[in-house]
This record gives sequence, C-alpha cells and structure tokens, in this order.
Amino acid sequence: MQTTSKVNAVLLAGDRRASIALHNENKAFLNLRGKPLFIHVLEALLRAEHVGEVVIVGPRERLIQSLEIFGISEDVAVVEQRENMIENFKVGYVCSLGLDETQEFWNLKGSGYESTPVLVVPCDIPMLLAEEVDEFLNRANMHEYDYSIGVTSKKILRYYHPHGDTPGIRMIYFHVKEDLMRHNNLHVAKPLMLDHLDYIEKMYEWRYQTRLANIVRVFFSALTHGFRFAKGLRVFIVMQLSLYYDRHGHPKLADRIRSIAGFNRLSEGIGNVLGARVQVVYTHFGGAALDADNEKDLAVMDRRFDEWINYQKNLYS
Repeated sequence: MQTTSKVNAVLLAGDRRASIALHNENKAFLNLRGKPLFIHVLEALLRAEHVGEVVIVGPRERLIQSLEIFGISEDVAVVEQRENMIENFKVGYVCSLGLDETQEFWNLKGSGYESTPVLVVPCDIPMLLAEEVDEFLNRANMHEYDYSIGVTSKKILRYYHPHGDTPGIRMIYFHVKEDLMRHNNLHVAKPLMLDHLDYIEKMYEWRYQTRLANIVRVFFSALTHGFRFAKGLRVFIVMQLSLYYDRHGHPKLADRIRSIAGFNRLSEGIGNVLGARVQVVYTHFGGAALDADNEKDLAVMDRRFDEWINYQKNLYS
C-alpha cells in the first residue's frame, strides 16, 4: 500500500479505554453540520495530496454504515477496535501495510517494515483541512526522524479564542523558551522504531495536564523509569511551572521560567521517553488543534464552522 510519494493514515475512532464520550456517545459519531465528526476528518485525509489509503479503527459496523450513507468506499479500510488506543493503533498500522489484521505488530520487527511511516489522526478534529495535513507531511522529515509531532503556535490559535461576545475556544499551551504552542493532534511515525511505544498510551491517558492527579502520575512515572527520562522530566517540570504561573496571573515569572526549556529540549525529552528520534513540526492553519473535547467546544465549532473553515482556506490561497 505504501508508495514513495504518499503516506497511509490511521484514523482512530474507538470509544474504549481512555477515550472520552460526549452526550454519552462515541465522539466519532457526533453530528456537526450534518456529518459525524469522523467523516469531516476522513474527507480532509482523502483530499490530502500526500495521504494514500486510510484505515479507520473503531466500532466497525457503525463506521461502515456511516461510510455507506456518505458514499465513501475507495481508499478506506475499516477495522474493529481493540481495548485501548495503542492496540487500535497497532492493528491500524498492520492493516495500513496491507497485511491481515491478525498479524502480530511486534513480529514485524526486523521484517523490513521499520522504515515505513504512518500518519495517525484522531476522529474529533472536524476543522482539519487537507492543506494542513499536506503542510505537516511536507515538513515532517522521516528520513532523519522516527516520530514527528505536530504543533501550532498560540500566535496562530489566538484567532480561535473568544473575543468580546463572540464565543471561541481557549486552549492550554506548552511553554518553552521560543514560543507558546499547542499539540495539534497530527502524528507521523515509524512505529517499529519506537522502543517504548507503550508509554504513548500512558501520556494519552494523562493528557489533561491542568489536573493535579495527572501531573503527579507523569512525574512519578518518569522517576521510576530511570536515567532515560531525566531530560524529559526536567522539561516537564519547567513547562508545568511556567503554565501554573501564567494561569495564576504571573506572566512575567512564567516567561522567565520557560526560558530554561528550549524548543530542542522538548523534542529531546520526548525522544528519551519514547526511545526514538523525535521532531516537533509546526503547522499554520489551526484547524488540527481544535479538538471537540467537551460539549461547549463542540457547540462553538457548530456556530463558527463556516467562518473558521473559510479563514483557513484563505490562509492557503
């Protein structure tokens, strides 16, 4: 399936461990402007120049029914979800290689697939455009790195914040020396090259870093994994302190603290945790960073959908 000019993609639409439901529903199937969220994301992937085939992992029968309703069949495979996000990703990656889903992921180590990357995208970013996907893939250097993580600057995302009486989405940012930035939900990786793939599941479960319990979990998990987490722990502590003081009305102190953690330290720290060569990649549209994590944000997306989509399209033109 993999070609020299295109990267196959895995679209995660599961609703089991560590996933968050809205309205007691799998977010993949929530309606936005007449379409389930995952259809919005899927259409962006299928329009992207640098994306080949797409594997969707989730409740298979429901996904197939939705695809039939919207007349989508080409370049899409659907796989039944497993018990957690990492297992969904593993089976999705195996299928993206054109292999049967019963093939054991780790048995592929040493089989020649180590250099084959895959794009990984969640189902809850309906503002995503094909142009942002292509920008990310164009900037991701998969010759020198094993894992590229997408980010977007606060300077870009400020447009989507609330303004006066106009509702918006205000996000939490990573604080590093050069910038305030937000993870934008785009990943491209050569997963068989990651020594500690299992830790991504933990980071996903603990991703809400304004919750004290999650901060404590990450801190002690890093301590118990020894020397290879030392740099990652240092960056984590600095970013958390900067975020804390910024959120509590001390922006100057936050800026002084984050000056300790440079942009390169962030990728090095993540690389140490995962046992991989990691690159952080900027995109400049903003749609990929707007995830429907709660009912309020989904309502804002519905209200401002046309405006935000047109704004991104004008950035491209």
